[in-house]
Amino acid sequence: MEVIVRQLKIEDYDGLRSAMIEAYDGIGGIWREANIDKLLDIFPAGQFCVVVDGKVVACALSITVQYEIFGDEHTYEEITGNYTFDTHFDDGDVLYGIEIFVHPEFRGLRLGRRLYEARKELCESLNLKSIIAGGRIPGYHTYSQTLTPRQYIDKVKAKEIYDPTLTFQISNDFHVRKVLKNYLPGDKESKEFATLIEWNNIYYQGVDASARSAMTIRLGLVQWEMRLFPDMDVFYEQVEFFVDALSGYKSDFIMFPELFNTPLLQPYNHLPEIEAMRK
Repeated sequence: MEVIVRQLKIEDYDGLRSAMIEAYDGIGGIWREANIDKLLDIFPAGQFCVVVDGKVVACALSITVQYEIFGDEHTYEEITGNYTFDTHFDDGDVLYGIEIFVHPEFRGLRLGRRLYEARKELCESLNLKSIIAGGRIPGYHTYSQTLTPRQYIDKVKAKEIYDPTLTFQISNDFHVRKVLKNYLPGDKESKEFATLIEWNNIYYQGVDASARSAMTIRLGLVQWEMRLFPDMDVFYEQVEFFVDALSGYKSDFIMFPELFNTPLLQPYNHLPEIEAMRK
């Protein structure tokens, strides 16, 4: 048996699709060729496959993200940009795993471990902080009436319960960073819970903040209806409301309408517009 781990190519798609169909039997949802083509275009180094005797039987897909933009509270749809992968940044600081699977006929051959090792080597070579991914806990539905997700995870860690996904991840040096709710809507086996797993790159060298180029900003745009303001306090309250609201969304900047400061003329309402502006 010849086993090769290599970068995925678009020519592999037919075999990849067949493996996905078998791996996701009863779950549904496979990546279209356009999805794979997009990943190979933006980040070819992050897409791995395992070929056994010339047949694609396993795959691991990933992107690099600026993790502080999303934080721990995110969904799969959000981290993938609604499956467009527009969240990928070449200069991201975290390798985010968006997919890993093995054809059921080839499980037990440690192919998943080989894919994880390939990801770890990539993470180190790119000097990324860590590998992070949202993981299903497909065995949880069996215990959901008696155990909370945390209790279930603790028992999996203690090897009192075997979970086909989480047990494998823990054995590959990943730890559970957080429990996510509604990460994959419709995942009945996991009761719509997921584990946010992480593997830390101990070789990571931080980049000097003064040398780090700004990758992206979060800009909050404000629209409001022009109205009369009885006094300046009402105007300030309006501004503070939008500043506080967008701060909650971790916005870096806020952009008000072009003439949002017109209410500053309020003290001069008794004057013609031109004279009021001069004042």
